Amino acid sequence: MSDSASNPGPAGTLPRLDVVVLNWNGRDVLEDCLGSLQASGYPDLRILMVDNASTDDSVAWCRARFPDVDIVVADRNLRWAGGNNLGLAHLRDRGIAGHVLILNNDTIIPAGSLDTLMAAFLDRPEAWAATPRICFASRPDRIWYDGGRVGRFTGWVRHAGIRRPAAGRSRAPRFVDYGTGCALLLDRRALDAVPGFDTGYRLYGEDTDYCLRLRAAGGRILHVPAATLLHKVSMSVGAGSPAKAYMKGRSHQRL
Repeated sequence: MSDSASNPGPAGTLPRLDVVVLNWNGRDVLEDCLGSLQASGYPDLRILMVDNASTDDSVAWCRARFPDVDIVVADRNLRWAGGNNLGLAHLRDRGIAGHVLILNNDTIIPAGSLDTLMAAFLDRPEAWAATPRICFASRPDRIWYDGGRVGRFTGWVRHAGIRRPAAGRSRAPRFVDYGTGCALLLDRRALDAVPGFDTGYRLYGEDTDYCLRLRAAGGRILHVPAATLLHKVSMSVGAGSPAKAYMKGRSHQRL
């Protein structure tokens, strides 16, 4: 990995940012996600879509609609951890994994948010990872994630501020227990110390596990509320579904 991939350039500039967007049959949400990324205004942005063996026309559609997006196609559904690991391996093979944003395909990125997130991240050198504030796409005034908490003895995971109004909440950066994999910015130190996600998780918990291992290696996770993303929550599994409850319970036991 080159130093230029992980260090900021001349004063006032931001480093290259590689975004890994994991997709599985997400044709209906890709337009908003990829389109908002390209319109985000970040000065040096590269997008990699990892397709988890989709059976819809996601890959062909993306190649036609977003020809500048790099695409890696898995030979089977590697799930969240395996698919993102494939994307990270692809970036390492190309020698460009310096600052990487792991991003859900059901997100919308407002203009300027990535600049704000990266600038705050670079200002806190003890941070190896960073997350933005994430609000519901259907209710942009309501918070979905405003920092992550993990029970030291129970292992239960909580989103701070969930479903509360965003107005009036502090916008000051702070360190948190874990960053959500919905939008998780990692630098080279994190990627060197913890190269990938634990594929033993079927779904849910992979991001918390990663952040706990990152912290054990000496890093910290910075939450940047001034940077805001929108999330179409539970588009893949379904909000409140029995499958979601089962997978969360199973992941909690493993964590």
